[in-house]
Amino acid sequence: MLGLGNSLVGGTVLSVEAPVYSLSLDGADDYVTFTAQTYNVNGSGNNGTIAFWAKRTDNNDEATVLGNSAGAAYRRLYFDSDGDRLDIESDSNSQIAHAPVTADTNWHHYAITWAGTSGGSTATVVIYEDGSAITTTNSNFGVAAGKHFTVNQIGSGGTSGSNTHEFKGLLYQLAIWSAALDADAVAAIYNSGTPIPLQQDKSNYDGSGELVNLWRFDEGTGSTTTDAIGGLTGTFQGDATFSSTTPS
Repeated sequence: MLGLGNSLVGGTVLSVEAPVYSLSLDGADDYVTFTAQTYNVNGSGNNGTIAFWAKRTDNNDEATVLGNSAGAAYRRLYFDSDGDRLDIESDSNSQIAHAPVTADTNWHHYAITWAGTSGGSTATVVIYEDGSAITTTNSNFGVAAGKHFTVNQIGSGGTSGSNTHEFKGLLYQLAIWSAALDADAVAAIYNSGTPIPLQQDKSNYDGSGELVNLWRFDEGTGSTTTDAIGGLTGTFQGDATFSSTTPS
């Protein structure tokens, strides 16, 4: 079967390469907007994964990776104010899962997986840094009926000028799946620090068919970035731009 993101020319499958650009944000009123999407986290069978590479400029303030323009209090995935914890908070305020992470300015790969449950129980959440699972605490993430995870921004947790907790640094290959990737797949994506393209299966990574969104940030120029899977075009705000600095 032809993998997602591949093309067929003259009977030959053309491979997709890892992106050569990243998204650059300076944390001063710059971010990326897209049409709001809800990812289900409550209820049996509502599973998912979010993965991305990040190189933070500093760790002195909360830094949002995915957020919602309606406000900065919740509905976001972010690093805490000390830079040493990664949190994901659902559409219901204070329903958070989090894990300790490395607070430095190097490239790191992160993945957050969840498996929804029924009967008012929390989702099963596992957070990974650089291909390895880290101790994850779940404070009712995914427990509230009808409350999921709705976002419409990359790099900001709220409206412009209103406690946005904007991301400072570089983001690379931000992906969302409709399945909870297993540990082997996450390790394969990290690939000992060398990124792989996510539109095709490789080694223990077999989740290309469950991709629902993938921002590769590989345009290099312009003021938009394409979602290679779901068609959610991201529009740059402020000084958001591309960088040729990527993980290697």
